[in-house]
Amino acid sequence: MDAIALEQMRQGHAFMAACCSLYLAWWVIFFWPKVGGGSARGALRAVGVAAILGAVACGVLGAVRVCEGAAELAPAAATAGCLVGAVVLYLVLLAITQRAFQRQPTTELALFVAWLGMEACCALALGGIGETGAAALVAALAVVGFVVSLACYVLYYRLGPLPSFADGCIPLALIGTASVVVACCLPAAV
Repeated sequence: MDAIALEQMRQGHAFMAACCSLYLAWWVIFFWPKVGGGSARGALRAVGVAAILGAVACGVLGAVRVCEGAAELAPAAATAGCLVGAVVLYLVLLAITQRAFQRQPTTELALFVAWLGMEACCALALGGIGETGAAALVAALAVVGFVVSLACYVLYYRLGPLPSFADGCIPLALIGTASVVVACCLPAAV
């Protein structure tokens, strides 16, 4: 087992959990006031901006770490397949959500499809080194997180103010929790 690759994946998932926490903080600061008709100002606005910038930094760093570790363990063809699959899935879902559900495209669709691709690569890497239990856990969490995120994405604009706010929180909380679980459950390198 490659101890460095496993540690990269563990660290990456910890950064992804931090990303989701910071993104959720930004969401609460900037979208909760919408329910009451207000908007974030002053110090609260600064905290919100810092939260989203931190979320971007943690997300990029987390994705890079997970993908570096997974690429060390997975065959190159599997890694390329995850990337191509994610791009194709995004394009298909973009068309379906726009045409069938009249859903205005937003960044979130790209983010959770990219997250699914990253986790697929992680699961393939773990399976490739014989860690089938960890691979199955990562795959199951990725599928659940993806399906729930897609449902929330489609429903968001169809809901009232408070339900849409909660709908936006669900994927962040779920993917953040999944990231913590994966970080804690990755096999220890020997």
